[in-house]
Amino acid sequence: MRFLDSRCVAFTLIACGLFAGPLRAADTAENSFAGDPSITINYLPGKYYEQRAQEAVKRKDFRQALEMYEKAGYWGNKVAQYDVGMLYLNGAEGIPADRIRGTAWLGIAAQTHTPYVDKALGEAYGSLDAEQKKAAGELWKQLKVDYDDKVTLDRASRKFNSQYLRDKGAINGPPEYTTIAYGNFGGGGGDQAAQSMITQINNVANGRTGGQHVVNAAKFLSAVKDQFSDFVHVQFGAVEVGEPESISEHDQRLRQQSPQAAKKP
Repeated sequence: MRFLDSRCVAFTLIACGLFAGPLRAADTAENSFAGDPSITINYLPGKYYEQRAQEAVKRKDFRQALEMYEKAGYWGNKVAQYDVGMLYLNGAEGIPADRIRGTAWLGIAAQTHTPYVDKALGEAYGSLDAEQKKAAGELWKQLKVDYDDKVTLDRASRKFNSQYLRDKGAINGPPEYTTIAYGNFGGGGGDQAAQSMITQINNVANGRTGGQHVVNAAKFLSAVKDQFSDFVHVQFGAVEVGEPESISEHDQRLRQQSPQAAKKP
């Protein structure tokens, strides 16, 4: 089996309703709330854990950074997978160098064939002897079970889709005329359970309420969709995405399109 996986990721998600493209409104100052940890923990854990890893790097807590990068990679963050590979490859304080494991992780990160990742993988793989290359290849195949591009992208899209539909369904009234409160999250680098984004639904003026931020519901939903689309674009490149829909709606559409395909497990 080839160590480099040459397949491209191009399939339909059932999560966000926008085509991936250039950075949009979610990254402007006006919509910067979409990057709040209390939002990313529920909508974009791949981004949330990367942010926690970067904070750990600043503290020179590289073991914590490695753990957070691995979690980010589990949720589809390709850059984090590359960072895991480089940490293992070169070692750091508290992390012994492991060229076999580092090379295997770079092989995972290289599935989308970003030039700098391919270059790092080629150099790392070329530095191994025959026995080490075999061990790296075996470890790479084990990692692919949980970190293959299709697996992580589907995992991230389902996470987003579930949270989006849950919060959208909690809004009473037209989103354009409704405000919601978010925030007041403890943060930190662990797996603390964040409160729902829809913590209170009311019609108050924009501002702060009990340590929380208040924003227009329609603006909130649009911003998180943009954030997810941009995340997918940055991590995986051009990926076709469909309108948000529940799992049951997705299955029903498959049956309508292809009754035989819908019968497959």
